[in-house]
Amino acid sequence: MIRLLLVLGLAGCAATGSAVTPDPSGPSKLVYLVSHGWHVGLAMERADVSPALWPESADLGPVRYLEVGWGDGAFYPAPQGTLGLALKAALRSESSVLHVAGFEAPVAEFFAGTTVIPVAVSLPGFDALSRFVHDTYARDAEGRVAVVAPGLYARARFYRAAGRYRLFDNSNTWTARALQAAGCPIDPADVVTARAVLETARTVRC
Repeated sequence: MIRLLLVLGLAGCAATGSAVTPDPSGPSKLVYLVSHGWHVGLAMERADVSPALWPESADLGPVRYLEVGWGDGAFYPAPQGTLGLALKAALRSESSVLHVAGFEAPVAEFFAGTTVIPVAVSLPGFDALSRFVHDTYARDAEGRVAVVAPGLYARARFYRAAGRYRLFDNSNTWTARALQAAGCPIDPADVVTARAVLETARTVRC
């Protein structure tokens, strides 16, 4: 049980969107799946992101790459995850956060030593994924987003996010929902672990 909680520890569901129809023969942009052991992040070139669809992508300045992940509001930003935080996230998560990091080195170089899988996504699919991320930010009555903590590495921030953690609707299913919105043939219900997301990503065509 403890191992399962640590594997799924960050997570939750967020905004969903209508998936686009993939066109593998058309032009595409790359989205990189980055393994962090217990969860999978999404990275992309910032220049590929339309500021009209994900305006918050410019918050970190003129970085070359962005990486984003979603998780429990207490466990994810903690300097060191504990069993108590993991149990609280699993049983009574109170909030969620979006972690956005900016960096300059190529993705595989910046995240050297871990699994990085590039996935080619159609141009409409990439735009849909960008909108999905944008919709994950929580907003106040005036539509403003809130930074709640410094990020974990590089130039990064935690933002208050939509959604609440559920054991089987978690950070990995959030990543799967983002890919699904982009038109990738992936079922979030089938990929609740990081390993399942990565194995599926090796074979999908978007």
